Amino acid sequence: MIKNNLFIVFVLGILFAIVPDINAQEKPMEKKESKMMMQDENMQNCMDKIAADSTMRMQMMNKMMDYCKGDKYSMMQMCKTMMNKPEMHEMMMKMMKDKEMMKNKMMDDSTKTMKK
Repeated sequence: MIKNNLFIVFVLGILFAIVPDINAQEKPMEKKESKMMMQDENMQNCMDKIAADSTMRMQMMNKMMDYCKGDKYSMMQMCKTMMNKPEMHEMMMKMMKDKEMMKNKMMDDSTKTMKK
C-alpha cells in the first residue's frame, strides 16, 4: 500500500514538474505571434494615417518614386497596381487627355501668334 502511494506521489510529482515546462515552452511562441499581430496592426494603422492625410500621401508617393528610380520592374509594378484600379485608371486617362488637350491648345495658340 505504501509503495502504491509512493508511486502515485512520484507520478504526480513528475506531472507537476513537467506541466510548467510545457507551458513555459509554449508561451514564447504565443508572445511572438501576438507581437507579430501587433506589428501588423500597427502597420495597418500607419498606412491608414498616411492614406487619410494628403501631405503624407504625397510624401509617401515621392519616397516610393525615389526608391524605384532606375528599377524599371519596380516602377512598372507600382504603375500597374495603380492602373489596375478602375477608378484610378479612368482618372489617369482623363488627366492625360486633359493635359494633351492643353498642350495642343497651347501649340495652336503659339502657332497662331507666330503667323501674325
